[in-house]
Amino acid sequence: MTSCIIIDDEKYARLTLKQLIGTFLGNRLQVIETASSVSEGVALIKKFNPDIVFLDIEMPGQNGFCLFEHFSTIPFQVVFCTSHEHYAIEAIKVAAFDYLLKPVNLDDLTALMDRYQKRIPEHDNKARVSTLITNAHSGTSTFDSIALPTRYGYQLEKISNIMYCRAQESYCQVQVKGEFGYLVSRSLKQMEEILPAELFFRIHKSYLVNLNYVQAYKKAEGFIILQNGEELEVAHRRSDEFLKRLTRRL
Repeated sequence: MTSCIIIDDEKYARLTLKQLIGTFLGNRLQVIETASSVSEGVALIKKFNPDIVFLDIEMPGQNGFCLFEHFSTIPFQVVFCTSHEHYAIEAIKVAAFDYLLKPVNLDDLTALMDRYQKRIPEHDNKARVSTLITNAHSGTSTFDSIALPTRYGYQLEKISNIMYCRAQESYCQVQVKGEFGYLVSRSLKQMEEILPAELFFRIHKSYLVNLNYVQAYKKAEGFIILQNGEELEVAHRRSDEFLKRLTRRL
């Protein structure tokens, strides 16, 4: 049985999530305890060692992000429960953490448990935590780093170093400047949703490219040349829009 702790300063939110879990997911998930603050939550986590921590972001005194300051390693899965502004949700997504929007509904909670039970076991989340804290403290939607889920864990990478992403079925190859790249367990569509639209453009069903690395565009031939000399195909139906985006950045 998977165990969890709920940390939220709103009593109604704690009780609602606890009741939802108990009524509909009681055979998969057990709520050990609930807490109304980060400090209470830290004590409960150290006492009970839960598998999952449902964590509110905006709380008086210490916000949810402060939880990580109390642990040298993060052996539990963190799920943020939030109605917070857009940039915070984007920061959570870029750091590869799960989140639930308030008010939490059963469909989202069930999908979360399905993902949890299919995930690769994680013994530590340092890369994700570092990514989250760095980006969340920026206070804007312009993020510096991303946590890339690989078969070995998470790889922390600067977004500006990503040259392009190539689709490989339900995975994608992330090509990084000066490196061979990483095979990550995200689809190209998911990467497109996470990476900043002002930097990245979907030139083809198989390619998402960082416009800063485009050295030349051979429109008649239907391909681009990157700064490292690689050539990538541009879909005909995307060519006009791509040219507009490219010239807008120059």
